[in-house]
Amino acid sequence: MKTTLVRTYPLPSIYPTSEDFTVTVDGQPVPVTAFAPEPGSGVEYHYAHFSFVGKVTVEIDTRNRISTYSVSPLAFEIPAWVRGNRLTFELDRSRYLIVKIDDLRELVILADPEERAAPAAQGPWIFNVAADFGADPTGTILATEAVQAAIDAAYTAGGGVVYVPEGVFSIGSIVLRSRVHLYLAGGSVLRATADPADYLTKFHHDSLGMDGTWLISTAPGSSGITISGRGTIDGQGARMRKESRYLNHLLVPVGTRGFTVNGVIGRDSGSWAFLPSRCSDVTITHYKGFQTQLQFENDVIDINECQDVTVRHTIAICEDDPYSTKAWAEDANIALSWPRPRQPVERVLFDDVVAWTHCAAFKVGNGHYSHQRDITYRNGYVYNATRAIAVDPCYGSEPCTDIRYEDIDIESLDHDRGNQNWLLIHTRERGLGIGPVSGVRISRVNVRRQGTMKPLVAAGNAEGAISDVVLRDVVIEGSPLRTFDQLGITLDAHVEEPVVQYGDA
Repeated sequence: MKTTLVRTYPLPSIYPTSEDFTVTVDGQPVPVTAFAPEPGSGVEYHYAHFSFVGKVTVEIDTRNRISTYSVSPLAFEIPAWVRGNRLTFELDRSRYLIVKIDDLRELVILADPEERAAPAAQGPWIFNVAADFGADPTGTILATEAVQAAIDAAYTAGGGVVYVPEGVFSIGSIVLRSRVHLYLAGGSVLRATADPADYLTKFHHDSLGMDGTWLISTAPGSSGITISGRGTIDGQGARMRKESRYLNHLLVPVGTRGFTVNGVIGRDSGSWAFLPSRCSDVTITHYKGFQTQLQFENDVIDINECQDVTVRHTIAICEDDPYSTKAWAEDANIALSWPRPRQPVERVLFDDVVAWTHCAAFKVGNGHYSHQRDITYRNGYVYNATRAIAVDPCYGSEPCTDIRYEDIDIESLDHDRGNQNWLLIHTRERGLGIGPVSGVRISRVNVRRQGTMKPLVAAGNAEGAISDVVLRDVVIEGSPLRTFDQLGITLDAHVEEPVVQYGDA
């Protein structure tokens, strides 16, 4: 007799229900959200969210008989079977999957692990934004003051849980303080208003020519801050960007030590969504990042000048870069509100991460005004992208060293935004400096479909020289990569020929 537990979450009233899919897990209905943030542009994809323990059976029903399907990442090799209009498979561990059925938009399955030690809604050291501070759970009345008051009360008490119950809470910018744990219960939404008047402008995005704000940030110098739960942080960014030409970032921990995010959904930021900036000791797990694929410059997770960062078991969907590391100049408009001085990017690990993008899936770059070193992408899965692996220094002349890509599975490179290829190592001179790249290790990469263009390894000049690159155990469309010549590329004078190895060679 199998022992299982399945926990589902209410569909927030502000989100449309999918008309294409119904989902059950061990017979329990799971709400399916139609993700459609771009005004007037229709559904881009769907997602179903639940938590479980044990081994469960997932059943996906459509309106018509199913002819073709895939369950990605394909590397997981999840057996599935079809009967009529139903696709069925089993899960025995937490997975983030992208299911493609016939010509329907993709269905994203968010199968989370059961929460450990979820806090109660009431009790000692619990600060409930609705019950204790009067925040409106319908989204009608602005809840910024109530939520901030709960945060401030927890901080003053020496720490505590700020509890956000099921419901929609409309907020402007809020600031988290030391030893505060912001908990979002399943079915809860902290939702940005779409009115720029509700915010203090914190940055200017030069390439978009728009001002913007931070929805949830941290007090500089703070420590021991946690955001967890199975709720949602929603920026309404696509609407605000289109209608008001104003941007927001969802989460901006700045100058913070010991920052943790576990389990929440972050969706619809108008610009780059989650930006740890000049922080240390950052842990991000079970994060689900959803962006529109119709507006560019909307990265999901950008690690900016941080040290000792772990991003593990996440999924990121966007038009631009799902995962990247950056280091900006102190006078860059995007960084003007960050604490000084600028810092290096060091000891960053992305592990068990799923990417779907129109741009670069796993990227180091672009800003390189500080040294970027000891950065690892491990167990990475690319559903679709223009570029899969990208080391792309520009905007700054500091070096980029000790970069590792390990156990990467690349399914498709169908999009075409610039150079379409599975590998790009490119130092580019754009008039703002250029620095060298060395010590790149690319190991155990499976390229199922490599797209229409060859890899690009190129240096802008001698200051941006590329050296000490090793590719080991790479398979391209079923063929082992044994020699450099198989890549079919010509190197310029500032690039040392990469070493290619396969097996015991």
